[in-house]
Amino acid sequence: MSANPRFEDWTAKAVEHRIIEAAETLALCPRALGPKAFGNAMPEPLRRQIDAYASNAPRYRRRPSAGAIDRMEACWTWINALEDEAERQLLYGWARAKCGRGRSLRSLAQLKGVSGRTLRREITRICTTIAASLNHAHVPWQGGPAEPARGSGVEAGKRADTPKYSTHWRTPDARPEIDPSLPPSRTLTRLI
Repeated sequence: MSANPRFEDWTAKAVEHRIIEAAETLALCPRALGPKAFGNAMPEPLRRQIDAYASNAPRYRRRPSAGAIDRMEACWTWINALEDEAERQLLYGWARAKCGRGRSLRSLAQLKGVSGRTLRREITRICTTIAASLNHAHVPWQGGPAEPARGSGVEAGKRADTPKYSTHWRTPDARPEIDPSLPPSRTLTRLI
């Protein structure tokens, strides 16, 4: 065993998931509000209670969690650390298209003048570069939308075959041991 083991916590797929999560989080963040965003200066009309029921549609706004915002800011830092501006723009456009905001992946590939497969390979190459720099800096993967794949090939997709019940460590022919010093009949005493 070597004294300095290789740190391999991040994979290209984990970086891709984090970038997509960051784009989704950005889409959930509130926008900068202009003068029209607050509506007009006229007050709401007063209605009788029976007339006011369901007169306005209920409003629900999803907001990102604090952890998602922290992960988003860290992800943008990784992307902004890339030297090539074209790679940064490609990642931002790809993440926006993946989370359903803006253009589609096909139109992004046509805009860049490449095929869909070439676009996919380029995204994987950029994410591999980011993952390598994170692993080199020993940045731990701390959860998120998906766990990074460990190992390679078939082992990466397999789960452990360990059963989830509490006696998985026993052999199938195990028998309980009885302590002879205990009384032969045991009863529960009720404390009142």
